[in-house]
Amino acid sequence: MAFPFDSALGQPTSSITRTLFNRALWLFDKLFEPVCLLCRQAAEHRHGLCAACSQSLPLNKSPCQICARPLETGAICGKCILNANHFDHAIAPLLYREPVSEMIRALKYREKLAFARTAASVISEAALNRGAKKPDLICSVPMTTQALRKRGFNQSALIAMLTGYRLGIPVSNHLLRKVRQTPHQSDLNARERKSNLKNAFRCQRRVEGRHVVIVDDVLTTGATVNELARTLKKAGASRVDVWGCARTE
Repeated sequence: MAFPFDSALGQPTSSITRTLFNRALWLFDKLFEPVCLLCRQAAEHRHGLCAACSQSLPLNKSPCQICARPLETGAICGKCILNANHFDHAIAPLLYREPVSEMIRALKYREKLAFARTAASVISEAALNRGAKKPDLICSVPMTTQALRKRGFNQSALIAMLTGYRLGIPVSNHLLRKVRQTPHQSDLNARERKSNLKNAFRCQRRVEGRHVVIVDDVLTTGATVNELARTLKKAGASRVDVWGCARTE
């Protein structure tokens, strides 16, 4: 019998299993110790952190209104003025500096899964505070089967799942699939990153007229989410937004 979930970290497909799934998520959320995930000393205050650690998070105070790139002045960055994106709008409330970078590294490489709750909480709060339009569906940045087996989990899928749970939005972590292995984006320049990802993704089903949000942990050049947005719009999506926890400078 098929496992009744859209993916290993996705949304259950039937109403009964969806109810059980949401209850399991609620329990998962409550089982974490009510102490700060960073300092492990003070009581939890916000996003799984104590008041001091929560206030230490570097805010993306003046982001580009399209791609969320940090700006000193202005509303739209030069890159977005010169080159149209396939996604419509991005949210990234934090800057990728310490302690945010340490939390993300701990999540991805040391299996500190509790930080996925912090990332999802930050994203959810930002989406609500900024009046983001509620999407029809949330999905995550996919990994190849080889990469997923090596790491053991997809941190973006986990963040997407918890974000959808908090906001009451359906999640499909099986909607997008990475169909070929590509060199790490961090090893390439901006032009190489764009060509590196061309036709690397596939949308598993039509999303005609749907508003879809892609959730990721960190937004860097935006090349990955831009190619994913292109893939979704090719599959019929009417609007694609990107929600990330942090943005590189």
